Order: sequence, then C-alpha cells, then structure tokens
Amino acid sequence: MLPRRPLLLVFGFVSLMGCDNVEPRPFAPGQGQDPNASGVPYPSGPYGVEIGSVIGNYSFKGMVNPAVDTTFVDMQLADFYNPTGEESFAPESVYGEKPKPKALWINISAVWCGPCQFESEEILPEEHEKFAPKGAELIVLLADGATVGKPATENNLLTWTSSYGTAWPAVIDPTYKLASLFQSSAYPINIVIDTTTMQIAAVGTGLPSEDSAFF
Repeated sequence: MLPRRPLLLVFGFVSLMGCDNVEPRPFAPGQGQDPNASGVPYPSGPYGVEIGSVIGNYSFKGMVNPAVDTTFVDMQLADFYNPTGEESFAPESVYGEKPKPKALWINISAVWCGPCQFESEEILPEEHEKFAPKGAELIVLLADGATVGKPATENNLLTWTSSYGTAWPAVIDPTYKLASLFQSSAYPINIVIDTTTMQIAAVGTGLPSEDSAFF
C-alpha cells in the first residue's frame, strides 16, 4: 500500500488531471530494469508501468530548466528518489541544492500530437505554477518527433521547449524504452509517481475533456 502522507499531493494531481486510470502493459522481462546498475540508491521492484508498481530507473538526456539553460545533461529517475520525503539534491548536482520533490509528474508528449501541443501551451504552465510550491516536480518527456514512432531528437526538444516557454525539466529518451510501453495514439500520457517509494500512483492517457476538473 502506498504511504498516505506524500499521496495527499499525488492524488491532488490525479483529481486535477481528470483522466481515468489505465493499466498499461507490464514490462517485458529484462527490459532495461536494473535500477541499481549505476550503483545509486533505488527501490526494489516489481518494476512496471501499471499502478502500484515501482517505475524502473530510466535514464534521459535533457535540460533541467530550458528557460534558463539549454545545456543537455544526463538525468535519471533515481535523481528524484526521496525516501524520507525530506531529501535534497546535492549542491554539485545538475539540479543545484534544493529539496527533492515529494511527487513526480511525468508528461509524455510527441511533436506530431495536437493535444500535446495544446496541453503544453495552455495547461502545463498553470498547473506547474500551482503544484511546484507544494513539493511537486513536472518533467516533460518528448517521446516522438514529427513522425509517429520516430524518437525525438535534441533539436526537437529545443524547438519544443522554446515554443512553449518550458521552465521545468524536459528530456528525451534516446533508447525509447519508456515511451514504447504505451500506445502512441494515447499521447499525451501523464504519470504520477510517489517519490518516497517511486511507485506509480496514477496513469492518465489522452487529453481530459474540457468539462473535467483538469481545466
């Protein structure tokens, strides 16, 4: 069972998103799920992308805050692991010294996806402003470029973040491991993670309807 305290924030996200929870496909055996391969602390499995599973320690390339610095750096989900709920990023980390989030919201988008464009322009800035002060972090993962199934490039991400004024972490996944577990027609995908356990609290696919609580 997921701990209650950090999930007060997590389920604030869930009610906001207004999407029905879905149960994506579980991981195929051996598909990039060695969370301690780099020797960093990370919870044990079972790993998966269904609700209640620990998400694997995926690695990305991206920008910590594209609105300030467009330098590409290596990031991994283990960076955000916050077992006590009171951890901080190290001063020498790419994030700088600041508290780690209590909830992680991963937004998976694609360049070709019209609803993703709308969400990035109209929804994400407002919701980031609302939830970041409460201890949440938003990460945009640009999965596809302009062609369905073709992984986004650094140039795609630079154009995307510049177009929408992205002021939170934005990444690409050159290995395409995480995005490949979801049907591309369901973009955008929103995943809410409890960072004290790295367990998935909710998954929403597609853009919520205009009369949902998300707006």
